[in-house]
Formats: sequence, structure tokens, C-alpha cells
Amino acid sequence: MALNLLIVDPDEEWLMAAKGFFENILYNVKIVNNGKNAQIALSNEKFFAVILNIHTKNHSGPQVLKFIKTRHANQKVICITDVDDSEEADEDALTPSVIKKMGATETIVKPFEFPDLKQLLEGHQSVGEMVSNIPRRKELGPEEEMDLEDSKFTKVKISEFYTSQPVLFDLFVQLRSGRYVKILHAGDKLDEERINKYKNEKKVEYFYFKREDLYKYVKFNNYFAKKVIGSDKVAGEKKMKLLQNVSEKFLEQSFQEGLKPQILDQGKEIAENVFNLVQEQDDLYKILRSYQDFDPNAFTHSYLVSIFSTSIIKQFEWQSKTTIGCTALACLFHDIGKMALPEELLHMNSDDMSEEQLEVYKTHVEKGYELLDGNPMLNNSVKQIVLQHHEYFDGTGFPYGKKGSKILTLANIVCLADDFAHIIQDEELKPIDALKELLTRRDQLTRYNSRVVENLIKVFADPAKIAKNYVLPSNSKVVNKKAS
Repeated sequence: MALNLLIVDPDEEWLMAAKGFFENILYNVKIVNNGKNAQIALSNEKFFAVILNIHTKNHSGPQVLKFIKTRHANQKVICITDVDDSEEADEDALTPSVIKKMGATETIVKPFEFPDLKQLLEGHQSVGEMVSNIPRRKELGPEEEMDLEDSKFTKVKISEFYTSQPVLFDLFVQLRSGRYVKILHAGDKLDEERINKYKNEKKVEYFYFKREDLYKYVKFNNYFAKKVIGSDKVAGEKKMKLLQNVSEKFLEQSFQEGLKPQILDQGKEIAENVFNLVQEQDDLYKILRSYQDFDPNAFTHSYLVSIFSTSIIKQFEWQSKTTIGCTALACLFHDIGKMALPEELLHMNSDDMSEEQLEVYKTHVEKGYELLDGNPMLNNSVKQIVLQHHEYFDGTGFPYGKKGSKILTLANIVCLADDFAHIIQDEELKPIDALKELLTRRDQLTRYNSRVVENLIKVFADPAKIAKNYVLPSNSKVVNKKAS
């Protein structure tokens, strides 16, 4: 069922163009050119969202917003304005921050294109709304070969592609750089037989989809991961891989689009999924000992840091859903400050940097903190973990050279998990072999609180054996439910 959309704008020509664009992507669109008719429409019909030009007349945009806030408090409203939040803006200007205080869900500043509005709308769709708004096709659409820019695409290994029935977005196979075949249209069904055809007969390794559809991928797979993680019928390693995939694409989207509210909401859902996996998967220690399907990229690295940090926290008596969820979210963003570094440093190992390059590299923690600091959706613990994740217990870290108890324990846990993940990726070791390597580096071990190191070791041990060989507190989370 198509979603209902109300568009309110005084420009008749723009209204007609907007109507055509959104009807073409399967919205039911109602257009009005003044605030009074907008209020009448809202009184008579229900809408998924309202696109409102704040400069609408005959009941002004602010009046319409007030009406919506009073009568339809849960209504999603995207407001169009022509003034940005700049220092030059007049005191009475209808800037995005002012409009949001009036009750708008989201704002967009002119000039913009219709796809920009489309992306905002999709960012506020639930999984059910996403699924309801795709076309229902009785037959597969034709395959189409076309020239497209590589930068417009992202990819997922075909063996790890999880999808709804039907697919939520167009799906492509790459023939060569700049040349693609659209193999499925949004609304087509992707069944196991077709996946095997491309994987086994045509030797296709990756499916490609447009970066503009990243939100749909993350949203659906986050929802799917939550269901899978709660199931006893799905193997733990498959749960790990699914969560890795959605985490990596979430981070790709974050680095591409910034920390928008709807993106942060997805981050919090991923953090909750990480908590559920670490808390409920009794055989996680077995999976982590040999798990080795890691790409050598920054997004995989952040996922690794998240999994190992939260697994370490689970070994502490004081662990809780809040501490694990908060740390998981901080881990996803711990290196976000690297967005502000020169590109050549992003692909260098810190050991290979010159002194000057290393000094620039070290600024990424403060830059990351600055990116997160003004965001009210993130609590201070997340921000402090990001700021302190390179502070070392022996005082040799950066940016402030903090020492011992002056460093947040959660930040020192992330510090260890960060270094441990680098050993796994840089030296291509299984986690259990990376642990053995870490324990031989006596000088490096002074970076971490000894309790944190001990609890990393416990991550890879059989809880039943630990309970047998060591005297542990009765409430220790090292002992899993079955072992106790």
C-alpha cells in the first residue's frame, strides 16, 4: 500500500513537479498551495508525512506547524526554508533550528533536489512502511545494462545478502568499472535459486546497490538482525556476520552523510543488537576464538572493536545493558574524527608515519569528540570514550597523557580492543592467535589496566572451565547460564 504524502507550497509549478516525482516512486500525493487548505486536508485524511514550505501564506507555515503540533502531535513534518543556520541570519529568520523548535521533524534548505527530499522521507520510514511502499511486481523486470559512476554504488558479498521478499531497492552486478547490469528492480523477488545462479554459474562475488539506498539496507537488516539474534535456531557465527554487515554499512552511511538523527537512531539499535548478542550467546567465546572473516577496512575495524569491547565488559561484575550499549555506540564512532584528517593518512599505519604526520594523526580523537560534542542524542560517556580511547594506563597515550584511574575504565577497555583488533587485521591472525601475540608484548601491556587484560583473556575461555579452576564471585558474568 502506497504511503500518503501532503505537499504544501505556494509555487504551483514546483508543486506539480513534486507531485509527479513522488507519485513516480509510489507515494499517494495530495498537493495544496496554502496553509488553510493544508489544515483542512490534515483534518480529513491521514498522512505518512507533510512537506511544508515554511513561507506558505493564508495560514502561514508557523501557523500550520502550530495546528499540527496541537491536533496531530505525532505527524512527521519536513519543512522547507531558504535560510540556513548561519551567523549572518537575521534574528527573526525562520532558520532550521527555529523551525525545529516550532515542531518540525526535519528541515531542508533551498536549493535542493527532489532526491534529497526522498532521502529525508525514507529516513523516517519504519520497516513496515518501507515494505508497504515498494511496488508489487508480478513478473521480474528486464535486465538493463548501463554506464554509471562507481562512486554512486556500494557492494555486499552475494553470499551475505539478506533481503526481504520482494527487494527494497534496485540491485546490480558490476561488469567492469563504470558498467553495470540492473538484475532486479525494486519489488522483484530474489530467491535462493537466483542467488545461486549468480554465485555459482556466473561467478558473481558481489551485489551492488546505490548509496542512496544505504538507509533502507541498514534499516531492514538492523530489524532482521534483532529477530535473528533472538532466535535459538540460527548459528552464532551467522548472527555475528549479519551484525558485522549491518554495522559496516551503517558506518559507511555515517561517514557519507554525517550524524543525522535518524542515522544515530540506527546506531543505537545496532548497539542494542550488540548487547543482545554478547549477553545471550552462551557460546560466543567459541565463535570469537576462530572467527576470521574480516575485511581489512576501517568499518570492519570499528565492528571488531565493538564486539571485543563489549565482550570484555561482560566479564566485569558491574556490567549492565547501559554500559555495554553505551560502549558499543562509542566503538562504532571511535575513529570518526579521521574524517577530518588528510586522505593520505587514512591508509597509513601509524608506525610508518613521520613525526609530523603522527602529530596530525593524533588529532583525530579530539576532532572526533568535536564532531560528537554538540549532539544531544549522545550522552557524555560516549563522547568521553571517543576522546580517551588512545589514553594509556601508563600515561604514554594521547591527547592528554592521562594516567591510571584518571582514564575512564570503559575508555581503557576500548583502547585494548582497538589495539587487539589492529593485531588481528594487520597481521591477519585468528583472534586466539592475536591474543597469544598480544601477551608476548610486555611493553605494550603496560597501556592497559591489568583487570581489563585479564577479562580479555576470559573472553576466549570456556566459562565452565573458569568456574571449575578459579574462585569467582557468585554474580560473575564469566559463568554463563548453562555452566552455572
